[in-house]
Amino acid sequence: SSTAPYEPPQPSGSLLLAWQTKKLSILLIGGGAVAASRLYHLLCAQPARIVVLAPRDGTCDEVSWRLTSDHPEAVAGRAGIAVEWRERALEDQSIDEEIEGFDMVLTALDDAPLSRAVYTACKARRVLVNVADVPPECDFYFGSTLRRGALSVMVSTNGKGPRVAARLRRRLEKALPDNAGRAIDNVGLLRAGLRKRENGGDKETIERRMEWMIRVSDRWSLAQLGEMDDRMRDAVLEGWERGEAKGYWDVNRSKCCGLGWVASLFARAGVGRCPVDRDPDGTALKCPFVMTSTGFLLGLATAGTAAAIWARR
Repeated sequence: SSTAPYEPPQPSGSLLLAWQTKKLSILLIGGGAVAASRLYHLLCAQPARIVVLAPRDGTCDEVSWRLTSDHPEAVAGRAGIAVEWRERALEDQSIDEEIEGFDMVLTALDDAPLSRAVYTACKARRVLVNVADVPPECDFYFGSTLRRGALSVMVSTNGKGPRVAARLRRRLEKALPDNAGRAIDNVGLLRAGLRKRENGGDKETIERRMEWMIRVSDRWSLAQLGEMDDRMRDAVLEGWERGEAKGYWDVNRSKCCGLGWVASLFARAGVGRCPVDRDPDGTALKCPFVMTSTGFLLGLATAGTAAAIWARR
């Protein structure tokens, strides 16, 4: 049989999305350990409003800390979000009243019948709902999420193996550079700087900006992007008008005792395919081209010196 020209679908039963929640009002029912995890992810997502429905008695320390602490990190985590703690338990007869006005409801209860009643009420009102640990009663799943600044990576098993998802996420975390989140932030700053220089909204200008950003990004490793500071960013942006995509070594030629110049030349000769462009830590000393050429020159110098000494004898 012939090979398919395109990648075949991999049935998974879910569509992974980065959900924009800044205008949503979300209700979290429960105050235990699972609720603490849900609350953490909600605070990261920064919706317009978060309401936690749970009695103070039985609510875990983490939930209480995130909702009420005046610790700087707790306060910063709540910044810009209307956060409310309704200190009472959910009762079956009040479900309709409690979920009124919310766009999304999350339950983290150890009462299966009550959770099912919440699910039924939400479905009747067309409100998105997630019932912890009951995949059939979920419109969406929570995966194991890795967060580094603007970078978010989620591993989902469609509710089948949360523990396995966590193990896989930890493996991915080890494979990422420590400054991967900073790298994303720096690319965002570079794009913002480019829009200040060229803010045209016509199709041709937009395509030119996108093409230039792709070429620049491809010439920087993640670790190198994480290092990008104001000076490097300005130097890269200087190449915009000429259509020049400057790489890391183009703007850092004085690094590594001047070997950055050699790295830059080889990077240009390789049209972006030189291994120095993919160097995991941005060190010219680890580029095989740089080291080979340097070794060759040192070898010539050593041989020349030895020949001169021999001639004097």
